Amino acid sequence: MKHNYSVFDAHSDTLCMARDFGASLAENNCHADFSRMSEYADYTQVFACFVSPAHRSRAAERVVELLDAFYSREKTMPKNVHAILSIEGGDGIRSISSLRCFYRLGVRIAALTWNYSNHIASGAYEKDERRGLTQFGAKIVRAMNEIGMLVDVSHLNRRSFFDIAKITSAPMIATHSCSDRLCPHPRNLTDEQFKLIVESGGCVGVNFYPVFLSDRHECGIDDIIRHIDRFMELGGENNVGIGTDFDGVDCLPQGIEGVQDLYKLFDRLKDMGYSDEVIEKITHKNFKRVTENL
Repeated sequence: MKHNYSVFDAHSDTLCMARDFGASLAENNCHADFSRMSEYADYTQVFACFVSPAHRSRAAERVVELLDAFYSREKTMPKNVHAILSIEGGDGIRSISSLRCFYRLGVRIAALTWNYSNHIASGAYEKDERRGLTQFGAKIVRAMNEIGMLVDVSHLNRRSFFDIAKITSAPMIATHSCSDRLCPHPRNLTDEQFKLIVESGGCVGVNFYPVFLSDRHECGIDDIIRHIDRFMELGGENNVGIGTDFDGVDCLPQGIEGVQDLYKLFDRLKDMGYSDEVIEKITHKNFKRVTENL
């Protein structure tokens, strides 16, 4: 073990690298692998089963393929590394029965869309602001509440978000989103949205994708901290974590090349005056709280 920090990363797309390019989860040249995760005191990774637009016509099969990619490699996971499985893009959820089956296969978090609208909800890039959660989508959200699967609101449009906020009885999470106040983008959260997530008892994982962090061409670790600071200012001490989006982005902030560099962010928080107690909340405890009963 190299680092004393415990980590909870709420979003990674590394399963796609394993399924589509044969990458080993044990050790690879991607942003994340078990070997580098094991260098921390404890590491929990949410592995996303991402359904891209190219796979929408066979979305359920795509999710199963990615789940299989995880389970066929799970045995290489060290004892201090833990996994939670999620779905990113709900196109394969065609019924309550299919939702329950995904739960039985280990899925505990689901983002109902990926940027674009589907039969459940409207995505962040939906141009019609009147479109939101569908009637079927409302049934899915209530079913998720019932079985114990968390709704990930990261890729929803504003209308869908607020529709869900009105009906959910469980904490809302945004596994990989930043502050729209600091970097206006359809994928980022407004102050109002963040406050509703806080009220629900949920959590937001700050995304490391530079496009969501800054409108400059380059950004660094301090830009990640700017978004953490903003959410903290809004009363989010117990509601902020990280959602790196490793292996789901084409570039990262300067100084961050993968799992091995996360300690730099945490060290920087300490340098900037964050207490050890609050740093622990950000690194892992806030998301651990929200997911401990899944």
